[in-house]
Amino acid sequence: MVQRGVLSCLKPVHRVVVTSATYRQSSRVTPELLARDSYNRLLARGPRFRVEAEVVQDIALSVSGLLNTKIGGPSVRPPIPMNVGDTVYGGFSWPESTGEDRYRRGMYTFSKRSLPFPSLIAFDAPTAEGACPRRARSNTPLQALTTLNEKTFVEAAQAMGLRVLKEGGKDDRSRATYAFRLCTGRAPTDHELRSILSFWEEQYQYFEEHSSAALEVAVPDVKKVPPDVNLHKAAAWAMVSRGLLNLDETITKE
Repeated sequence: MVQRGVLSCLKPVHRVVVTSATYRQSSRVTPELLARDSYNRLLARGPRFRVEAEVVQDIALSVSGLLNTKIGGPSVRPPIPMNVGDTVYGGFSWPESTGEDRYRRGMYTFSKRSLPFPSLIAFDAPTAEGACPRRARSNTPLQALTTLNEKTFVEAAQAMGLRVLKEGGKDDRSRATYAFRLCTGRAPTDHELRSILSFWEEQYQYFEEHSSAALEVAVPDVKKVPPDVNLHKAAAWAMVSRGLLNLDETITKE
């Protein structure tokens, strides 16, 4: 009860902070601002940093349309590489969550002291072995490998590919713009748009010649293929989505 009361008192403070003009200003630095406030001690510009570990997964699930926004309930167990538990003290049991529980927010992920969740640790989430007054932020290749290859992120990219194909518009240009906007919150530049379309065309041509690969890439379950979907195009958009979800801008607050 005490903890709930403290949180309810903090909510109005958080609302004032995040809706203030200072907090919502751009993180871009002009020469004039850099000269006057190079260390941003006067809050001349907005903060720019990668989001917390739990939110990285939330962004991918939200963009894809998979995120389950249910509040409260028991912890869940998203997909995890089985060999992670090979050296866990006391044995390893990880009954993988299914259905909507599979896509709960990162804060509901089950945590074991001897087995921290791998993708959260990759993005600097603290372990349960001690107190953590402040999280460090790192930038490592392992983070890129996580957002490209972890099963949850792969499923998010597949769902995003289908979403782009369904909701993005009638032509590839509008779909590419839609996909980029979903991830970054802005429209792509001409150069960015050309890069996305070039990559999509390359992937589409490949999957046109490799239908079995397209089936595996386009959907997580080959037994549940959505009707009236061009799997070659869906697979290509899934690959584009994997790239966009891996962008620094997608998981960075600017």
